[in-house]
Amino acid sequence: MRVRAPGSSANLGPGFDVLGLAVSRYVWANDEGRGELCWEDHIARQAFEAAGGRGDIWFEFELEPGRGLGFSAAARAAGAYLAYRRLGVDHAGAQQRSYELVNEIEGHGDNAAPCVFGGLHVIAGAIRHQVEATIPGRTFFWVPDIETSTDESRAALAPVVDRADAVFNLGRLGLLLSACYEQRIDLLRTATEDRLHQAARLADSELTAKAYEAAYQSGASAVWLSGSGPTLAVVVTDETVQAITSVLGESGVVHELAMDEDGVIAV
Repeated sequence: MRVRAPGSSANLGPGFDVLGLAVSRYVWANDEGRGELCWEDHIARQAFEAAGGRGDIWFEFELEPGRGLGFSAAARAAGAYLAYRRLGVDHAGAQQRSYELVNEIEGHGDNAAPCVFGGLHVIAGAIRHQVEATIPGRTFFWVPDIETSTDESRAALAPVVDRADAVFNLGRLGLLLSACYEQRIDLLRTATEDRLHQAARLADSELTAKAYEAAYQSGASAVWLSGSGPTLAVVVTDETVQAITSVLGESGVVHELAMDEDGVIAV
């Protein structure tokens, strides 16, 4: 059996720790000998064994690790799902169990949910809700050749936020969900503004901060830091795509990615 899990883009600007979007860039786990053999402490193998899997598994990936695209959640989702399916659990049951396991290990439902179920998700404590909408426009991801540690990035954030900043983000979060449901690309720039995490994280990466500004100067409809970075998600129109991808391509690799709607599946 060979299984596939998508990456994810978390936060989407104001949705710090509560929003996550599955993206069409993937990892694979299998028991067929494809890719590299998972060593004992490989995260996909650890999830595979935690889900009751036994024996060797192999791993393949096109999703860049350490870039804010949910690599660890996707790898664990693939390993766990492979184990559950081999144990005879049906697709829906294997997805649900994989989500519970990955969320327990990761502690980030905004990454775990899209990697397991696909789509756009809102996380509210123990509640996971899949939004029946998507980001308007075309979404490109600028991926630089540097990595970010999620733990180190999170440690740099302020432990307490000002009430005005909390209200600012709440308003943008509501506007962002409305823009997704109504396909209002004109609302996205305001809707993806943030005062809780992006400024501190951009301050730690001059390269990412410059790309962020360059994307807006070239006509982007919205830009957000994917996860803890350094990757940026950039929403464009058909009219602005050439200018934006040309500018961003000078400092990183640019992928146009759709919203994955399948989540982790057997392929």
